[in-house]
Amino acid sequence: MITSQHTTNISSHESVVLYPSVGHLDEDRRHWRLWIQGSVFEPGDVNLRKRLLIQLLRRVMDVDTAQLQSAVFQDRIRGFLAETARGKRIQLRFAGKTYRLPKKSKKNGQFSGVLTIPHEQLQASIQGVSPGLAGMVGDQHLVMQVALGEGDCRDICGKFHLLHPEGWSVISDIDDTIKQSSVYSRRDLLANTFLREFRQVDGMTDVYNRWAADGASFHYVSSSPWQLYSPLADFQDEFFPDGSFHLRSFRLRDHMLRRLLLRRPGKSVVIRRLVNALPERRFVLIGDSGEKDLEIYARVARRFPDQVRKIMIRELPSRPLTTARLEKTMKGVPAEKLLIFRDADELPLQMNPILDDQLAVT
Repeated sequence: MITSQHTTNISSHESVVLYPSVGHLDEDRRHWRLWIQGSVFEPGDVNLRKRLLIQLLRRVMDVDTAQLQSAVFQDRIRGFLAETARGKRIQLRFAGKTYRLPKKSKKNGQFSGVLTIPHEQLQASIQGVSPGLAGMVGDQHLVMQVALGEGDCRDICGKFHLLHPEGWSVISDIDDTIKQSSVYSRRDLLANTFLREFRQVDGMTDVYNRWAADGASFHYVSSSPWQLYSPLADFQDEFFPDGSFHLRSFRLRDHMLRRLLLRRPGKSVVIRRLVNALPERRFVLIGDSGEKDLEIYARVARRFPDQVRKIMIRELPSRPLTTARLEKTMKGVPAEKLLIFRDADELPLQMNPILDDQLAVT
């Protein structure tokens, strides 16, 4: 919705994060649909529930209290200790117009929605976008600003990846695919998440950057909670190509630690939405054997056989892919679509033969 009024109720002491997302053309190719996602929060007191979370983490990681004072831990835990802001009206500004999301932020502080912008409005502001797409070479970026209240001069922006209908995308997991996480060990997973500097999986940086140079767009879809977005974004920015982020929601409730460790099936919904929105685009899905990436990707490949050109699974020594799992999961998916690897040097650097292959389920 376009509005001429500044009706936001976001206070100057509240923080807003606009997560990097995507935009795509609708069926008539005359309007862009921008997927909005973000959160509103403010620093909060460490109440009993939050203290309990910290103590549970300390106990499971088997560390002393002094280690919880490290700069790394304080940075990683910050998002979980923040006080979320419910009922906030979100407005975004672009090219002299202000757009208001129809729904306010939810109880967990998160907001989402879809904004529709005519193609003509974008062409005047983004180099390379033409009315007929003839001049759009590869994917483009759009930056929108959060419209704040009067006197609030903060510059809060978010990036949208405008996806060409006929380009190609890499949908990538994060944990144990590009970042060393040890998901199958609860203690190591928590230590790698909260206490240790993030470490990239050897060789994956070079592969991803090579694919990006060849025109790939990246979508990082992970079971990690949104509270870890900032450190994950810093990690991506240092080692991996720019891309959209799609994480999962998490709130402090009963059984907090179990909920934090639980790897929910929300990835499948996000991936299907991405592939379904871009019927002419080609996709490479890459993950690891430690979670359910293979099962999720196989279901997507069965549903969208022409678009999903390759499934790449990093086989973890702690969770090798058994014949029984492969036979059950890959039923109905051509064997040639699956690439199992242990080291990054087993991945192809040149993707054109894979992307041009018209292999599909018959």
